[in-house]
Amino acid sequence: MTMNRRLALHAQLLLGLSALPALGAEARPAPAATPFTAKGDRHPAVNLVYPEAAFLHAGKGGRLVDVTKPPFNAKGDGKTDDTGALIAARDFVIRSHEAAYCGRNLLRGSYLLYLPNGTYLVSDTVNHNLPVLAGDGVWDNYQQHWVMSDADTQNKALFPSGVREQNDSIIMLGQSREKTILRLKDNCPGFGAGAAKPVLGFFRLNCGSDVNQNNVVENLTIDTGSGNPGAIGMRWNSANTGAIRNVTIQSGDEAGVTGLLCDVLCAEGLFEDVSIQGFDEGLAISAGRWGTIPTLEHASFSQQKRLGIRVANYSRFAARDVVVTGAPTALRVESSAHGVLLDSSFQGKEGAAAAIDLADGHLFARNIQTVGYASALARDGQSVLASPRVEEYVSGPTLSTEPGTPAGSLRLPIEESPKVLHEGDLAKWANVDDYGAVGDGVADDTLAIQQAMASGKPAVLFPKNVYIVNGTVAIPRTVRQVSFLYGCTLRTQFREEAMFCVAEASAEPLLLQQSAYNLGGVFLDHAAARTVVLEDTQTFFPHAGRSAMMIDLFLKPLKPAQYDDATNCWRLYRNTTPAGEPKRLFVNNALGFAAGGPENRFAVENVTVWCRQVNTEHFLSNFAFRNSTAWIFGFKTEAHENARSFSAVDGTRLEALGGLFSQPGVQTVSPLFAKDSTLCVSMMAPGNPSPETLVLEDVKNGKTKSIPIGACPPLNASKDMAFIPLLINY
Repeated sequence: MTMNRRLALHAQLLLGLSALPALGAEARPAPAATPFTAKGDRHPAVNLVYPEAAFLHAGKGGRLVDVTKPPFNAKGDGKTDDTGALIAARDFVIRSHEAAYCGRNLLRGSYLLYLPNGTYLVSDTVNHNLPVLAGDGVWDNYQQHWVMSDADTQNKALFPSGVREQNDSIIMLGQSREKTILRLKDNCPGFGAGAAKPVLGFFRLNCGSDVNQNNVVENLTIDTGSGNPGAIGMRWNSANTGAIRNVTIQSGDEAGVTGLLCDVLCAEGLFEDVSIQGFDEGLAISAGRWGTIPTLEHASFSQQKRLGIRVANYSRFAARDVVVTGAPTALRVESSAHGVLLDSSFQGKEGAAAAIDLADGHLFARNIQTVGYASALARDGQSVLASPRVEEYVSGPTLSTEPGTPAGSLRLPIEESPKVLHEGDLAKWANVDDYGAVGDGVADDTLAIQQAMASGKPAVLFPKNVYIVNGTVAIPRTVRQVSFLYGCTLRTQFREEAMFCVAEASAEPLLLQQSAYNLGGVFLDHAAARTVVLEDTQTFFPHAGRSAMMIDLFLKPLKPAQYDDATNCWRLYRNTTPAGEPKRLFVNNALGFAAGGPENRFAVENVTVWCRQVNTEHFLSNFAFRNSTAWIFGFKTEAHENARSFSAVDGTRLEALGGLFSQPGVQTVSPLFAKDSTLCVSMMAPGNPSPETLVLEDVKNGKTKSIPIGACPPLNASKDMAFIPLLINY
């Protein structure tokens, strides 16, 4: 049976789907593009400094590891070889994480590497240097990690928990991007032609991991030097959440293999304000179908010899405001990869062929300007779009419940996330410990934290790893930045109110950042009219997957807050005053936002929200909105069976572009649901269920229309996975 006949058959099976566009409908009329001029990397001027008590060497419980202090003693003088010092610091972080995991105790570990201004000269890959397991190991589904096989006994002293290579929460922070430089020696042995060796690495094994979350690099420059044609700037991976932010990767002579390589699962994270200069390829993503969806925004690529960006091997990506200059091909999507590209500009050299090259790959593109290329886009070697400007392009059919309506995307207005710069005046920081917080994971620190918030200082710091918040902390208008330094806030007594509350209105945005785990209740109640930015923040629903593991490993000894689906869905955010004007919200690199719960009873209500790189991890209803406007760029939704990916109800307008719905189990409900709302989605569909399974259930004025998964085109010729090029329900 041909694909078109199969689509037609399934269309007849279900109510309301009277016609579908023909497969291969690519360039089509679309609404006029929203005016936007790509600028690329914004180079924000960040001076990342912290009060002394936040540092390990101060002896007050701080977790920032200054690599220039004992026992590591890196020089950062541009002359001394600092390789050994940096590797020793990485080993310390890995050991501490493993100790925390083995001890089932969040109070241990969670250290962060901090590089003060300086040039750190290296002659080898900066990575951990601890032994890694030699055998294949065994996957423990409950504990969610690799366990050593009987033959793998040589490393039990270092890794008693049996984790193969627990390369998670590796956080490297530079003081300033321009003055914190990790530089490879010129003509360095081991980095010659054919080596493909990174200067900065995040793992040693190539087996990958899907629990290696929250790997972060910020505020520094990686320089591969000159005479190192086999160099890779950074080889990175991370699951669920992660970030590369305000980073330059450059080659001293434009030579090198790849600037930024993501080739081992998982590769999920937010890349923003990134510049890559030189190399054969600027950014290469090939980590595979499971858990690969990096989101790239405000990025500049220059003088790549072959490709600005390459996406391959079933990977997904979402990119916006990308500027590529001087590459023969700006973007190549190949080998069953899927990408979304918005608001970008590509400038080629004379004689360059296509700016965008699809080779057995798929793309949704909108508002792209190309200069200096023979065509804007080619597919499988044939020019598809000769015009230098791409208004809107979909490499497949647009699925719709209303045939004959405009075929373009929803085009919700896109606003930039407010850039709340890090507070550089140490006198303006309020350390919660100075106000009596203990941070031992036992004492209730609510009152002390409230006093720090009321100090009048604009920045509030949580230097230790675990704080108990059994009450509710009101955040006043005087506070503009709250940093948890990738630590944890736990609730051990039931309370309906959230741990924190935006209590006072202000025209100035509030940044809540770097909260690694929030367990035991709702993290934030948004009560007052104030724009909120949630960044690098996680919370988990108390059922299934990693959340169940967290309860068993960490919270049972603390007698955690009671919970049930009806009253206490643990989640990142709640609008507690939904009447009146919608709240304004930005969510960047976060887990657990907009978890709807059963029947969408916890849906976020009456917000206007822009999300960049968001994940949920085993929620019954992953993202749910009521009477809201939501733009989501880069996402992953996940559940073992019968969960919604997106629910839009009661007048919501939702546009979700670039992501993955991971559903390995039985799926009998549609991943997409709309009730009297507008939905626009481009993403990977569930694995390979029966063609009759619904991908969308759309209810308007009491009448239901639907789209079956069989209407989604296969990802490749083997038909092993379906995807949604673009779906609308106008």
